[in-house]
Amino acid sequence: MTDTQRREIKHHLMQGLDSLSTLGTGHSLIVENCPDETDFASQLAEQGVKVAMERRRMARLLELETALKRLSETDYGICDECGDEIGVARLKANPSARLCVVCQSALEDGATH
Repeated sequence: MTDTQRREIKHHLMQGLDSLSTLGTGHSLIVENCPDETDFASQLAEQGVKVAMERRRMARLLELETALKRLSETDYGICDECGDEIGVARLKANPSARLCVVCQSALEDGATH
């Protein structure tokens, strides 16, 4: 991987971190007391969605931060499973990828059976 490609991937990672950092502000997890059970159930469901979205955002932030740290190490862009290089196009599309396309496909195929 060239220095230019590393800089491009780093820029992409930083953009992702910035956008996820600003998304997390302003979510309120307050359920109002209401006499109608349907309204209350609706509020609980809405809060459940907010919690799930926040968990997903935090997991993605962690992935991007880890990828940013790994970018400066020699093992960035090397598949954790087979040790081959992960394609630059894949890393540009998903800078936190830890598996090459072949190993990722094998993992997904194994999960569906």
